[in-house]
Amino acid sequence: MKSIISFLIIVLLSLSGFSQKKQKSKHLRYFPLETFKKNYNHTLTKKDSLNFMIRDKDTLVLITENMKSIGTFVDYAYKDSIFLKHYKKVAFNHKNDSLDPTTTMKYWKNDIKLFFAKSVSRKEKKAILKFVKIISNNVDSLNIYEAKNHADSNYQIYYSTDYNYDSNLKNLKGADYWIYWNGDNQIYKGVVKINTEKYFSESLRIAKIKTLLFRSLGHFELSDEFDCRSYFSNCFSENKQITDFDYELLRYHYCYGICKGTSLNTFEIQHEDIKKILNEDHHAIYRFYYSNN
Repeated sequence: MKSIISFLIIVLLSLSGFSQKKQKSKHLRYFPLETFKKNYNHTLTKKDSLNFMIRDKDTLVLITENMKSIGTFVDYAYKDSIFLKHYKKVAFNHKNDSLDPTTTMKYWKNDIKLFFAKSVSRKEKKAILKFVKIISNNVDSLNIYEAKNHADSNYQIYYSTDYNYDSNLKNLKGADYWIYWNGDNQIYKGVVKINTEKYFSESLRIAKIKTLLFRSLGHFELSDEFDCRSYFSNCFSENKQITDFDYELLRYHYCYGICKGTSLNTFEIQHEDIKKILNEDHHAIYRFYYSNN
């Protein structure tokens, strides 16, 4: 299995005995070779190679105590099958309303810094900033705030009467967002454009910007299975609100208890592997490793 971003998965199996004599826990840690080279300051020896494991055409390295890593270990975030069913539909932006195993999840690793063009009124800007502040306060690892200057921003919000900040939306007739991501599926730039001829009132524009901005937090797909008030719902409403389940989905997307930036196929395989481990050994702890780089 290929390395997805500068982190990888690690399994810690904590096995305890039932005898009166206390036993030491056994920790087995395997990293894909390419990711190991990026995250460990250790020269592999012939002795190390004796513990290599081959899986899905990838070489996995057994991590030993003398190998120093740079990163953080985070416990696996468990969710039931019903939740994961909904999550996979919205987090992996599928085409033609069918689950595509090759599609990948997208997320922002760095802060989102919003720049508002001149045509965005004070009332509109205030409403949007209040909206993103609530999200930032309720979702770890997701920080959104205003950048006073365009040069300091990585996300622009503008209207058809403003300078066109992105050529991909040059001929837009309605409203849309556009985002950019790197090879690790980390979003690093975004824009929202509103055509004021169609969205002629402040309330319409505010509602549409909120909807588009929310979707761009993960290139989320919308679903008909949610109430229209939900931001994951495939219907437009000026009365949308971030529901409890919206928050749960968004928090899960940005938590570090899952492997980020993966394809749907990899995501499903990893969860199946974790379930097997946890079912076979109730003392097992599944953890993800994240590089600090």
